[in-house]
Amino acid sequence: MAKPAKQKARPGAAESDTGKEGKARSARTLLMAAALLSVASLGGGFVLARIAFQQDAASYEPDYVADDEGKPAEAAHDKEAKADHPAPEAGAAGEEGQGNDGVLEFGEIVTNINGFDTSGKPTQSFLKLNLVLVYRPEEGAADLMKTRQPFMRDLFTGYARSLTETDVRGMAGVLNVKAELLKRARAAAGSDLPMEILISDLIVQ
Repeated sequence: MAKPAKQKARPGAAESDTGKEGKARSARTLLMAAALLSVASLGGGFVLARIAFQQDAASYEPDYVADDEGKPAEAAHDKEAKADHPAPEAGAAGEEGQGNDGVLEFGEIVTNINGFDTSGKPTQSFLKLNLVLVYRPEEGAADLMKTRQPFMRDLFTGYARSLTETDVRGMAGVLNVKAELLKRARAAAGSDLPMEILISDLIVQ
């Protein structure tokens, strides 16, 4: 059998393929150029924006003054304030504070009290009290307390003489004695300035 004759390549087809390849290369080149231009424009825009931001920041930057520059003005202001408002003298303040600390000492109060021995026979003992009166340190309170102190002491001594050994035993007895003494202190002062009775010593001999 006779073989079919091969068809000859057409010159027009080769030229068409070459044209397509050239167009594809041109398109890729254009895309790369466009990408490079985009990157360049973005970079330039970023640089311009950064420069503008730095300029704005510099224009709004506050003016700082060194600490050493402000100190002389502050020192001068303090001196003027001290001159306008002089501090009170220490001696005058000390005199006002003395004698108004809210404490009035009575010292020792010694008296006889009655008691009973183990067999029930009456006995006599010595009661020694060391008292301190605490009062509210209001204006004029110190003078009032000193004025009424002799009357308070007289009432304290009279109450102590009425006590027995049983009355001063234990914590309950001591608390009761303090309460009774406080009542008499307020009665002598004529006010509720007396706040508390402190007993530093309570000895029965």
